Formats: sequence, C-alpha cells, structure tokens
Amino acid sequence: MGFKDNLRKTVQREMFYVVLFICLCVVAVAAVYFTRNNANIDKNLAKAPSQTEQKATEPNNEPTLVEEKNVGEAPVAQVPQSTVNKNDSNTSDKGQAKQDKATSKSDNAQPTIKMIMPVDGEVTKKFDKENLQYSATLQQWETHEGIDIACDIGTEVKAAADGKVVDVITDDKVIEGLNLKTGYGVTVIIEHNNGVQSIYGNLASDLKIKKGDRVKKGDIIGFVGDTSIREASSIEGSHLHFSLIKKHGKDVTTLNPLDFIK
Repeated sequence: MGFKDNLRKTVQREMFYVVLFICLCVVAVAAVYFTRNNANIDKNLAKAPSQTEQKATEPNNEPTLVEEKNVGEAPVAQVPQSTVNKNDSNTSDKGQAKQDKATSKSDNAQPTIKMIMPVDGEVTKKFDKENLQYSATLQQWETHEGIDIACDIGTEVKAAADGKVVDVITDDKVIEGLNLKTGYGVTVIIEHNNGVQSIYGNLASDLKIKKGDRVKKGDIIGFVGDTSIREASSIEGSHLHFSLIKKHGKDVTTLNPLDFIK
C-alpha cells in the first residue's frame, strides 16, 4: 500500500507541473499575440496623420474662375444685371402705359365737330346702344345705333358736315372694316375730321354724289327712299336713318348724332 500511494502522489505531482506548463504556454502565446496586434495598431495610427497631412498639403493645380478673371485686372464694381433689366423693364412698362393711356384718352375724347340735321323732321326713334328697342319690321328687340328722322320719300338729304365720300352701298353688303348692322338699303358714308364718319341710310338710288367726292356742309347728296329692309317704310313710316361712328384703328365707336347737331 505504501508503494502505490507514493506512485500516485508522484503522478499527481507531475501532472500538476504539466498542466501548469501548458497554462504558462497559453499565457505566453496570448501575450505575444496582443503585443504584436497593439504594435500594428500604433503603427497605423502613427502613419495616418502623415497621410492626411500629405493629402492636405498637396497643391491644387486646377485654376479657379476667380483667379483667371482677376489676373491683370483692376477691381470693377459690378451692377447686378437683374436689377438693371428690372429697372429698364419698369421704365419701359411705365412709358408704354402712359402712351396707351394717352392714346386711349385721345380715342375716347368726344369729337368737337359741329353738324346740321341732314333732313328736317321729327326724331321718331332715338339712339340707344345699351337698352333694347322694339323693331316692328323685324318683330324683335335690338339696340338702335343711330336716329330715325321722319320725312317724306323724295326729301333732299344734305351732308351734315364737310368731308369726303368714302363709300356708297347699294346692295346691303357688310360695310368693309366696320362691324355694323346691315339692311339699311342704299347708304352713303362721309368721313369728317378726327376719324368721325356720318352714315345716311334708306336713300333712293338716284344719288347726287359718288365715292371719292368731297362735299361741304349742306350739299345735297341724295333723297330719302324706301330701300331699307331692316326698317321698312311701309311698317315704320318713311324716314332717314342717320348715324355717326368714330374709328380708332380697327375699333369703331357709335356716337349719338344729336350730341353734335347744332
């Protein structure tokens, strides 16, 4: 029993030293691994600032627009182009607005022309371009952009003012360039000052003037007839249809003849 006990103790002691040796080896290997790893990390950290510094100090060989523009030039004060354009635009707009306003005011100004009644008689239908009046001939309501002066068929018709005959209509066609009603039969148009034109409708066909003639106030231009199909004499009585317009460009304004007859 003594020998076995001694042998067991000896084996246990030797195994203890073997295990201890193995542990020491493991610790040593781990120490070497961590030491080398830390050394590599320190080396990389030490190298990184150098690379960053080198990158930061590398020269920029690309020229900038500012440098190229300022070489050999003295500084010049620059006025913002948008401000200049805006001011020019505002000035132009204001000037155009004033011009348009002046033109509009001139166009809308009441003419100062003085006229006479083209025939003697009573006004049976007045001028009204806003309110509707009943047309017995057409049996409908419509505006009346002129005046009807009652008189006998064959009554002499006089020029209301000095002017030039610019058109003679005999077939109820649409008056060229004028957006006016048709159907007033034989019609004479005389142009006066300031773009004003006098229109004489429901005339007889035996006129005393022709297109292009110049007339004086009171000259005989024709006679009252029975040619209007819009205002038939058999229904509305014999009369002269007399109207005034003012042209400004392509636009036409109808005027009340009674405002100019003195």
